[in-house]
Amino acid sequence: MAIPVAVQGPSLAKPSAGTRGVTSPAGFFSQERTAERPAQQPGHVCPQNQTLSGHPNQVRGNEDCLSLNIYASHTAQNLPVMIWLHGGSFETGAGSDYDPSPLAREQHVIVVTINYRLGALGFLALPTLTQGGSAGNYGLLDQQLALQWVRDNIAAFGGDAHNITVFGESAGGMSICDQLVMPGAQGLFDKAIIESGPCTSAGVTVSRQEAFNQSAAAIKTLGCDPNDVACLRQLPAEKLALTRPPKSGTVPFAPLYGDPTLPQAPAQALTTAQALKVPLLIGSNLDEARVFAAFIVKPERDLNLWEYLGGSYLLNKGHLLASLFHYTAAAYGTRTLALAAASTDQAFACPTSDLARSRSHAVPVYAYEFRDRSVPVRASPTPGLPSLGAFHSVEIPFVLGTSNELVNLDAFTPQQLDLGRTMRAYWANFARTGDPNGAGLAVWNPLNADGSGVQELRPERIGPVTDFRSFHQCDAIWK
Repeated sequence: MAIPVAVQGPSLAKPSAGTRGVTSPAGFFSQERTAERPAQQPGHVCPQNQTLSGHPNQVRGNEDCLSLNIYASHTAQNLPVMIWLHGGSFETGAGSDYDPSPLAREQHVIVVTINYRLGALGFLALPTLTQGGSAGNYGLLDQQLALQWVRDNIAAFGGDAHNITVFGESAGGMSICDQLVMPGAQGLFDKAIIESGPCTSAGVTVSRQEAFNQSAAAIKTLGCDPNDVACLRQLPAEKLALTRPPKSGTVPFAPLYGDPTLPQAPAQALTTAQALKVPLLIGSNLDEARVFAAFIVKPERDLNLWEYLGGSYLLNKGHLLASLFHYTAAAYGTRTLALAAASTDQAFACPTSDLARSRSHAVPVYAYEFRDRSVPVRASPTPGLPSLGAFHSVEIPFVLGTSNELVNLDAFTPQQLDLGRTMRAYWANFARTGDPNGAGLAVWNPLNADGSGVQELRPERIGPVTDFRSFHQCDAIWK
């Protein structure tokens, strides 16, 4: 039976034998913490804006949030370790939002979920807050602290400290790209799995100066001069969690590069010998952007022509004419579906494929596309979106083995349940050996140099496809 062990306290200190709790010799805020504490429940989530969850101007969480949760067997030893980095645009989410116990139990692996600071509290970057030449990227440094803790202590929970795989989705996947090129992550993990983390897309990391500019603009909205450190430190955490730069995209406070913590943009660094040479499993979903398209207009109607043209311009400025010609309502059924398809290809599918091809010259790469368009969801169809299809994050219940707010495993068909077991086996085999293949599984070959050989994952078929780049217009439009 897998059990969660919440290693609480920002120090992430060594486990206490017998109680499976922790002993914390030094707290993050400098006060001494020497007593054992219960660790059977998850710790606090990090402060975060609840607007995207339907609760505008509300904050959940507590600053004492740097905890992790371990799902482990009672008796086994030297098990592969899988560390989950959650998504949420670097603004929302927590390790305790996910239950990977089926993955741990079925596949005999240790699974760890972690927290890291979010939003302004995790990524605010200002010259006045620079220490040791570094500014911002606190959330990424939190991830490294958790990775180091796992390296140092996971043997006490039955894990193999020399066989650690990081895996994550969306911002969690983007975080892995960052960690692959961060000097401080050297030696902290051995393999990586990136799910729907388009880490080379525009805006998911920003230059140091751009981060300074965005952070200064955000701080001014709170009534502080960005150079007034005393004012900054008096701001309540709740106000910081709610703030966004006046002009912000899907990642309001993005990690920055050009800094000692992340010297080079991942889009460039991942093509060089500087990136960590660890085996990579990477992929995306067939209809990533449909779930985002659901929020563009009122659900009772499709996009009108002007909304479609405006959205196309914002998304596809450099490829506008070609995208308008290809992504049409006639071809996709509705304007909303057409715009979602363009966004899927431009922001997710093609950047993922480009990165996979690039890394395949240096390390073994196994690429996939999740293509099940019939997943039962707790959402109603609309005129513009008759189906969410294989949308962003829909693969997570298949990988972890548990339902979430949008996907209901109780309504899965037997074939979908089988697909989930297969995906968990692939992911765990990769964590064990760097190769997802195993007895009883469809063969999954490494990616070819031309980007072909992507493994299709759907209930009706599991196997390689050669049309990924042509289907998503990667060479015709999104070069």
